Amino acid sequence: MGPGTTMRLHSYACRLLFPLLALAGHAGAAPVAQVHVRPDGVEAMQGDTRLRVLFVTDRIVRVSATPNPQWSTRAGMMRVPVRDKPGPVVVSQDDATLTLRSAALAVSLDRASGALTVRDRAGRIVLREDPASPRSFARTAVIKSVPDPATVRSVRTVDGERQQAGAYRQARDREAWRAEVRFRLGDDEGLYGLGFDETADLNLRGKTKRLYQHNLRVAIPFLVSTRGYGLLFDSYSAMTFADGPDGMSVGSDVVDELDYYVALGPSMDGAVAAFRQLTGAAAMLPRWAYGYIQSKERYETQQEVVDTVRQFRDRKIPLDLIVQDWNYWLPGRWGSMVPDPARYPDIAGMTSAVHAMNARVMISIWPNPSPLDPPGQALKDRGFLSSGSGYVDFLRPEAADFYFDQVWDTLGRHGIDAWWTDSTEPEVADWNGADRPADADRKNIDGLAKVIDPQWLNAYGLANSQALDRFWRRHAPDRRTVDLTRSGYAGSQASGAVVWSGDISATWTTLARQVVAMQRYSASGLPYVTFDIGGFFVKPGKQWFWAGDYPQGVDDAGYRELYTRWLQVGAFMPMFRSHGTDTPREPWRFGAPGTPFYDAILASIRLRYRLLPYLYSEAGHAYRDGGSLIRPVAFGFPQDRRTHDLKGQMLFGRDILVTPVLEPLYYGKASVPLDPPARQVDVYLPAGTWFDFWTGQAVPGARTVRVDAPIGHIPVHVRAGTVLPLGPARQYADEPMDAPIEIRVYPGADGQYVLYDDAGEGRAYERGESSRIPLHWNDAARTLTIGPREGRYEGMPRKLRFRLVVVGPRTGHGLDEGTGAGHTVEYSGKPLRIRAGAAGS
Repeated sequence: MGPGTTMRLHSYACRLLFPLLALAGHAGAAPVAQVHVRPDGVEAMQGDTRLRVLFVTDRIVRVSATPNPQWSTRAGMMRVPVRDKPGPVVVSQDDATLTLRSAALAVSLDRASGALTVRDRAGRIVLREDPASPRSFARTAVIKSVPDPATVRSVRTVDGERQQAGAYRQARDREAWRAEVRFRLGDDEGLYGLGFDETADLNLRGKTKRLYQHNLRVAIPFLVSTRGYGLLFDSYSAMTFADGPDGMSVGSDVVDELDYYVALGPSMDGAVAAFRQLTGAAAMLPRWAYGYIQSKERYETQQEVVDTVRQFRDRKIPLDLIVQDWNYWLPGRWGSMVPDPARYPDIAGMTSAVHAMNARVMISIWPNPSPLDPPGQALKDRGFLSSGSGYVDFLRPEAADFYFDQVWDTLGRHGIDAWWTDSTEPEVADWNGADRPADADRKNIDGLAKVIDPQWLNAYGLANSQALDRFWRRHAPDRRTVDLTRSGYAGSQASGAVVWSGDISATWTTLARQVVAMQRYSASGLPYVTFDIGGFFVKPGKQWFWAGDYPQGVDDAGYRELYTRWLQVGAFMPMFRSHGTDTPREPWRFGAPGTPFYDAILASIRLRYRLLPYLYSEAGHAYRDGGSLIRPVAFGFPQDRRTHDLKGQMLFGRDILVTPVLEPLYYGKASVPLDPPARQVDVYLPAGTWFDFWTGQAVPGARTVRVDAPIGHIPVHVRAGTVLPLGPARQYADEPMDAPIEIRVYPGADGQYVLYDDAGEGRAYERGESSRIPLHWNDAARTLTIGPREGRYEGMPRKLRFRLVVVGPRTGHGLDEGTGAGHTVEYSGKPLRIRAGAAGS
């Protein structure tokens, strides 16, 4: 089965027919036999179960098993061709074990149980399947549910208007398998990934997770271990992860075969890079998408959109993107892509006016367009809308392409720059009521299985993002895709998708959980993630999820403090975006210039723009090398067990440690002043020397320190040896500036960095059109070497200016641009040296 054939967005359910039928790999199972050696691995039989172990590269092994008589020929949606090929695979065997060796790892197959053990080149065990019961299969029936047309009605929800069927006719569609694989992990192992959910779970050891898509969660079937390996499951159904005293297991509800990959990093970052080899490089966003984004629910006219951008420019507040949220259509036409002509009479005029102020426009589009307008009616007439949900069947390429052609004709051709693909889950069954159901997981999965084939239940958002990227490449080939979406999957990163964490509430507890969610998602291999700064729901409501703590909204000093702290974290997110309902979100709503919250908000936005050379270089590293923009601290210090569940801190790039403030220090709810003994927070510093970003003070690590946390800034520490490129303060990301790039060096260790750049827009970077400038700090000689520039791109400046600033008690602090400090040199692409304390070159 492949996309576009039987993978249609009809209504389905699945049930288990024969529990524990045709089990493979359990105690008493048949031994491995009929071994067939291939150049890249082996195929074998274990009783009635086919087993396959193949090397994709020297470091990546694919493991497949199925009780079916033949391997599936379906096309997986997440996989991309891998350029690297394995070297010679050496197979050896004896009566007990079959062993396959590449240049990087060895895989041993126990003949009696079928359990696999993966070892590194030195022979150390990296991962092993449970020898008592490595894998199991149970036959399951897939039931197709056809909605009764007489019971379909429009239901108004907080999440918009949806079509719902009250009754279904059900029939067996086919049979498939419920499959599970089990592992034995090391006691000292930390485990991360699987997307995010509503919990504060970072290290997944000892946890159980039901994996499916929801307004508040995104499932990604990838895990990475502090032992330096990754596990990717090529499955699209609902899944179950469980770790406990008896081992770790991952199961899929509906598959044709068990199919997973083991990737040996050998570092955690290397495991993520292998994930990208398998599922696609993380697409570069345009440079402006890394700037500040202003959004709220909602701007109500095109004039309000233009006037808001003008206010930013008049107030000298940096801005790159303004967002038009839902309800820009005529009343009663939910999800329409046709703007209300009374309020949005000239979309082209609106975008032109915003572009004239050097900003861009994003607009929200919905997968359940109203059939009362021509685009929705055309989709309905062609059978491209699900009869049970009214959603576009993105799993059919012809339906997806037709939908986005309508988007182009009604919106895209008028100058829209970026897309917000909202509500990319066909069903969220528990999104109502005062209390969340105790069986919410079951209810949500059952609801999804009624409107989408359960074998592809987690893939709807992926299909949407892939279709949007096809559409944008077709209609705007000289522009990069920006897709802000609420659901993603393994492979979404290759389509310009940025996932946000759904409709969260404004509480300090939520902020703390969001800091964890951002890290878990990034650890899942997808580098672009964001949240609604300040929380979407600010006030309390009647539903279980509408649970903000601030009925007075922005008028409450307690909310102003929460919002300011949230925005300070947001300045270090891959996408920096304010959004929410209940209360205004523009910076001037939080006070006047000279007041603490306003000044702190502007300082964070300015910091973001100063960090752009570093952030854009990290994005280039993510694209070229499989890196990540944010990471759990354990990624940088996997041997330090104190980092394994360090929830309240994160790494920004390689060597910048960010510690969000996650509790109120100034005001409680209803503007009640607080008088804490000290406005400070605890920061754990791993081994090494660290510098306080704001003071330049050097601090020894391997301990917890107490640091000041005034409202004006977020605690940030930078490791000795870091070479940090900073740009000048700008009003927008591509503003022409004559100021030099500041190279801020944190002394105490040698360091190096590669400054990446490209045209900032367009697809030429995919053809290799970019530049890399190596920077090396020799600490003993106190010398910065700027190496030869590699590569080129259209519009690349012939010359650059750099200013070296060595951080110390008097220089290189916070937002200070180092005017009068350090040494400025002109760089034309040829190597040069700058010695600290002398103007040499």
